[in-house]
Amino acid sequence: MNTPVSLPSLAALTLVSGVLLAGCAAPTAPVDVSTACASISTSTTPPTCERPYDTGVAIRLPETTSGAVGAVARGGEEFVTGAGARLSMSDSVRDSVLEGNAYASSVYQAQVSDGTVTSVTPILTVPSGVVLTRALGGAVLVGEVSPYAGDDVYDTAGSLPVVVTLDAAATGDRLHGTIANATSAVALSDGTCVPALAAAGPGNPLQGTFTSSLQLSRDPSMHTSFDDELVLHWADSSSGMGSGFFPSVANLMDADPLAATWEVGQHGNPVSGPSLVVHRSSAAVDTGRACS
Repeated sequence: MNTPVSLPSLAALTLVSGVLLAGCAAPTAPVDVSTACASISTSTTPPTCERPYDTGVAIRLPETTSGAVGAVARGGEEFVTGAGARLSMSDSVRDSVLEGNAYASSVYQAQVSDGTVTSVTPILTVPSGVVLTRALGGAVLVGEVSPYAGDDVYDTAGSLPVVVTLDAAATGDRLHGTIANATSAVALSDGTCVPALAAAGPGNPLQGTFTSSLQLSRDPSMHTSFDDELVLHWADSSSGMGSGFFPSVANLMDADPLAATWEVGQHGNPVSGPSLVVHRSSAAVDTGRACS
């Protein structure tokens, strides 16, 4: 004799389904980033920003009604959204974005709970050279450099005026530059005349591998997690570093401004090479005016 099987009612099935689904978040619709940059390649996953906008906000993120869209600010303390909100990140999110230092070149779609980012999905890659080009390409940096004191030592208490001009665009992941006043005085469009470093005689900081040619690169999490440094390369065996001018992806969203000055200390032994303190100048090098 077969025992009849009692089937659950429709109401019971509905109740069980509701309980099961209550613990699952609805899938987030992917954000369209096709207009986030002036030029985007969709041949990669996620898409790649090849050229940000030249004027105004460089990376323009869409609004979303679910979660948030943004990037990690310099130093890793906050997640900054395209709308300007600054959010904390859970430990698990901080760990995930540190893998391969992906945070330094990524825009994310984030899930947010009680003001904290709880999960992220990369939706746009912004290569390091693209970030450097938009943030610092063509810049004129003006400030001071430490003089040579002899016996392979630099005088960190002394200073000489310096002008650094940066190329308009990066080559690969590096932005090349030149110390404009290495051998000749330089006139700036604001009327300033900056003397040549060579005029300092034995104090000229450009000794040996420290030449007028230099390169800049971004080095995220250089020593510790989120220790983001902009590195000044003099030679393969010598470099300086400073965090103030490290441009983050959020910087291109107008949400993570650079510091007012870039303080560059020599890697390793601070007195083994030139140190610099420079700021971005609004003046240009005036090649049509001589000065001395």
